[in-house]
Amino acid sequence: MERHLGRGQDSRIPELAKVREIANTLHLRNRPYQGQIWDWPVYYEPELVEENALFELPDHDDGMKEEQRSHYSPASFTVGESGIWFFSLLWENGRDAAPVEFLDVVPFEETNFDATAPTAVAAS
Repeated sequence: MERHLGRGQDSRIPELAKVREIANTLHLRNRPYQGQIWDWPVYYEPELVEENALFELPDHDDGMKEEQRSHYSPASFTVGESGIWFFSLLWENGRDAAPVEFLDVVPFEETNFDATAPTAVAAS
């Protein structure tokens, strides 16, 4: 069951089981994704492993030097907006391991949102 935020907007908080299902589908496809689901922004980035990534690093003479190193970035999925409702999955222990989850929900009473404030309308 979806829950409404009560903020005067039509955004919904989906069941986390449904969100996990979408995240796992995107993870199996293993391709970057950017879109919207349930009126929330959604992003998926697949795992990135580079044995010889080129980095630009500061040197000791206020300049920059190039250095080759291995680089790893875990697969990640995010949905929502931080400070309102945000959920993420991070496969930080490897592609085939269970993801680490993070949920950020700000109760409506703790926000500065004023549903009675007039809405600014641009002049035509």
